[in-house]
Amino acid sequence: MEFRPTQRRAPVPVYLATTIVLFVFSLSAAESVGFVPCYVDGTECIRSSTNAFLARGPFDTSREVVALASLPELGPSAPSESLAAPSSKLEAILPERIVIPEIDLDLLIQNVESRDIDVLYEELKSGPIRYVDSAKLGEQGNILIFGHSSRLPVVKNQMYKAFNRISELEAGDVIRVSGDGREYLYSVESVEQVDIEDPTSVISLAKEGKRLTLVTCDTLTGKSARFVLTAELVGTY
Repeated sequence: MEFRPTQRRAPVPVYLATTIVLFVFSLSAAESVGFVPCYVDGTECIRSSTNAFLARGPFDTSREVVALASLPELGPSAPSESLAAPSSKLEAILPERIVIPEIDLDLLIQNVESRDIDVLYEELKSGPIRYVDSAKLGEQGNILIFGHSSRLPVVKNQMYKAFNRISELEAGDVIRVSGDGREYLYSVESVEQVDIEDPTSVISLAKEGKRLTLVTCDTLTGKSARFVLTAELVGTY
């Protein structure tokens, strides 16, 4: 009778440990060439110059909102404060004119390439301003335009009263914004009173929908009070 030696198999834990080591090694190799997301749940990643991944979580909205306190005072004086340099934007149509028949408003819109509050305050003397980081006509997102209000009976410069009657508008009123020969119609959704000292007083600049926001001072209520009008795009011509 021929005797054959019994083959010894490696214990199951050894197989398991070997498999885990090989998997980790393969995952590391794949990640180094960009084939693996930062997280298993698919959170978006951004590569740095050293090829490391930087996670962008769902609440990273640092470039998608503007605090009302970051806009110039839309009344009699302006605080001294400046913000970061502007970022590049895709080309679209710059708004040139705003018409609101309900309140007899017909004004040119300025497109000032600055976030500096002192600069913006000075430019407001010539009329309403589109905030540089907000959307342009034809783009997804929110077009933010702000202008002065004044309840003084007499002012030399009528631009201090540019947005005096914004608070009179109601849901459904039409706002016409034009640029480069095209006209965009917006329907008013709401006009709200807010306080810029409230940390939640921010305006979304996220690239979602096609909206228009107008901001001006509520001079009768107080220095930090604002009227914020929101409207939705309903048509173009």
